[in-house]
Amino acid sequence: MTTFEIRSPDGRTVRTASVTGARSITELTGTQPGVLRYDVVADDAVRIRWTWPAESAVTLWRATQGSHRELPTDWGSHRDIRSVRSAPVAALVDAGDRSPLTISLSATVRGCDFAVGVNEEGAEQLVQLAVDDIEPTDGVRRFTLRIDLRELHFAEALRGVTDDWTAELGNRIAPVPEPARQAMYSTWYSDHQHVSAESVERHARAGASYGCSAVIVDDGWQTDDTARGYAHCGDWEPTSQTFPDMAGHVRRVHELGVDYVLWIAPPLIGEHSKAWDRMKDRTLGYVDGLSASVLDPRYPEVREHIVESCVRPVRDWGVDGLKLDFLDTWAWSSPHPAPDGDCSSIDEGVELILHAITAELRRLRPDLLIEFRQDYVNPRLWQFGTFLRAGDCAMDPVENRVRTIDSRLLAGDRAVHSDMLMWHPSASPETVAQQFIGAMFSTPQVSMELVALPVVQQRVVRFWLGFLRDHADALLHGVLTPSRPDARYTQVRAAGAETVVAVFTNPVVRLSNSDRSVVLVNGGSEPRILVEGAGPGPVDLVVSDCSGAEVHRSTTAPTELWAIDVPVAGLARIERK
Repeated sequence: MTTFEIRSPDGRTVRTASVTGARSITELTGTQPGVLRYDVVADDAVRIRWTWPAESAVTLWRATQGSHRELPTDWGSHRDIRSVRSAPVAALVDAGDRSPLTISLSATVRGCDFAVGVNEEGAEQLVQLAVDDIEPTDGVRRFTLRIDLRELHFAEALRGVTDDWTAELGNRIAPVPEPARQAMYSTWYSDHQHVSAESVERHARAGASYGCSAVIVDDGWQTDDTARGYAHCGDWEPTSQTFPDMAGHVRRVHELGVDYVLWIAPPLIGEHSKAWDRMKDRTLGYVDGLSASVLDPRYPEVREHIVESCVRPVRDWGVDGLKLDFLDTWAWSSPHPAPDGDCSSIDEGVELILHAITAELRRLRPDLLIEFRQDYVNPRLWQFGTFLRAGDCAMDPVENRVRTIDSRLLAGDRAVHSDMLMWHPSASPETVAQQFIGAMFSTPQVSMELVALPVVQQRVVRFWLGFLRDHADALLHGVLTPSRPDARYTQVRAAGAETVVAVFTNPVVRLSNSDRSVVLVNGGSEPRILVEGAGPGPVDLVVSDCSGAEVHRSTTAPTELWAIDVPVAGLARIERK
């Protein structure tokens, strides 16, 4: 065992970290003040442990946290991170949104146990990192431990992490085609497994009229079984009953000016597939909830089968991209040995598959679209995916808000999509608008029968899709500053040439002198927003309802605390003179 010291920027706090399994650990010089970086060369599985006083923290921000917004205990904080699940980063956050401690590991780490939690005995945060799978660099297994003690806003601290990952990966990062940042139609919630060529073409035509760039054809194209299981997966051939001419069908969608993205679950193989007898002895095991087994990527014949299954749709049918699903089933705990395999770990095998798929598909189609789903948020997957969708949260605008913001904070320049938007056919206009407001800092996916929408809903959908498109520079590329992750983001701000603020449970918006053109979106339940700092000079104010219809216009001199009547799910535009 060896040790090293961690010091706060002012030198007043010093803690000793213990390390086992490392050949060497060296502090890197020339880093930003308050950011410590250590180069770790591994001999074996590396374990690093230290405590840190962070008494002001109210929550721990993690890459994949779901509804858990607490300060976990040290014994309840362990997370098994793999290249296909989560990411090696965590940030303690206080009530003022500052992070007294942000910890991350470099993108060479494929697998680790990452734990940050309250040590009950010492009333400090105990950090325990166990790194067991590292991509070798020139034959050496090494990684960087990064510790940020600057007490910045947590979003800025996380941007520092993604900036480091971006610099580390360099030109290995997959380019993001422009269609990946545009609204798309998905068949999942509208059709589920009852999808057909006819329904896809209908959705694509309607989606195009609303400005959707692509149609994502989800599960159901490969089977006539509609029981929601995956026992028929593994062959990845279209069913002749509902997709009798796949190439012709894709061509008809293209004639509508719409790209075609096809769902595939590469890890899964069911006992009713033709490939079952050939592959059944090359699986990690059976998953009851999926009614399918998970293929073992450590075997070359498995990788060849999966690669061919994924290349065929682009090569033979002309699709523009793939929605690769269930990758997290490869985050397998305690896998059995693979004596005939040629990979040291499952993660290595997975990455060989993804490298082979994307290399061949980008040769066929340079602007290839690849969708991954939360929790595939590891920076190692930046090499392959072009957009990341929030995890499933049907008809839940609050959860869509949380999941898209969580994903944005760790995505760098990756495109982030909402979970598919849906609502009840008789929903009020405000309810429909709230679905879009919950997803407004991401690229929306829509999954409703658009041709059957009531006229009042059509107006709302067209308005918000247009709003998100027109304000994309700020919403998708501006500096993102969310508030109170412990309370599921009470307010979210995006600042570029203009500033857009979505108000949820915190109705008080504080403007600075640099906020000259501002859009306030009422995502809360009360028809009023309070604004500080809009004065002293006159401003132009335009207020609209949830469908974009103007309800008020004036030029006024704001008071110090300015109350603006804004309809629920409506917005106010403020232009300083």
